[in-house]
Amino acid sequence: MPAEQEWTVLAAWPTVVTISADVPDDVVEAIWSALGAPDASIESVVSSIPIRDTAADSSFTVVRFEPGGGVPLDPAHPPRDWSATVVARGSAAVDLLSVGGSRRFGSAGMQPWALAEFPSVIGISTGDLPPVPESLLRLPTDARRLDHGIAYASRVLWAASPESIVGERGPAAGPGADGDTAERPSHDPDTADGETILGRRAVEGVGLEAVEERTDEGAEGVFDGPADEPVPVYEIRVGDQPPLELTGAVVVGRRPQPRRSADRPFTRAPAQALIAVDSPAQEVSANHVEIALSGRTVVVTDLRSTNGTTVRLPGRPAVRLRQGDSVVASGSAIVEIGDGNVIHISSRDRGNTGITV
Repeated sequence: MPAEQEWTVLAAWPTVVTISADVPDDVVEAIWSALGAPDASIESVVSSIPIRDTAADSSFTVVRFEPGGGVPLDPAHPPRDWSATVVARGSAAVDLLSVGGSRRFGSAGMQPWALAEFPSVIGISTGDLPPVPESLLRLPTDARRLDHGIAYASRVLWAASPESIVGERGPAAGPGADGDTAERPSHDPDTADGETILGRRAVEGVGLEAVEERTDEGAEGVFDGPADEPVPVYEIRVGDQPPLELTGAVVVGRRPQPRRSADRPFTRAPAQALIAVDSPAQEVSANHVEIALSGRTVVVTDLRSTNGTTVRLPGRPAVRLRQGDSVVASGSAIVEIGDGNVIHISSRDRGNTGITV
């Protein structure tokens, strides 16, 4: 498909960021710096994207891939089973292909963004998407490959194996295929042409499709955000129990157990507390929901509960989380987990004694 320069794509395996092409260069540089950090995580990458001021109206997706089942990544033997953690904001969305079919994940108006984890992913597509998710990825004839760098793109594709891609120019390139790469990021779209397949740097294989590489030097700057913005303090209250200041990750359920780090790819918040609740009708699962501090926000994650989790945010329709889905709260929220168990999340600015609800 012809390049329309609608998206800027930043690829540093295993994370891919697709953001509105009109964001300022300092925002792109901040994202690239976060992607290149030795301890880069999806949390740190998302935190590098300002949701106020210069990029307040920007749409973006962040996708981070991990081997399925928590298996360590072996470049010599790339897995076929991948999981993907996806963050979406604004109009940006991701189509995810799995053995069971395809689905589209977007923010659905959630603020500041929506988050979810998807197992058994065999392909993704983001950028300019078709009206409905497709069952196969279609590779344009003028697609080019980019293993590591920054590109302008109209659409981005990634596949775990060639079988998931239908190429308009014939069979898709398989593992070990050669392709043009952009080892250094760029900021000059005028020097680029054609489409690009953005591939996996750590594991060779079929990768992502994008448009118009940026090819000048740089992208090492750091975005300086507002220095005076107060850091919010979050408290949670489970039923009639005393309120608890949130400093890490709290798991609530009938018989809650700590989560493994491998099961928590988004937030690095340390385990803080396990809170047990009564559930005579057993509507609440043993491990039902996690509420974790993530920068200036709180991430509410359904822990693949049997009966689901409902999250109510001020001024918005109630959100029913699927198993494993997450939602972000940047202020107050009410979380319902069944059998009358309700969790209240409230926030205030540090130094301010009042709670914002």
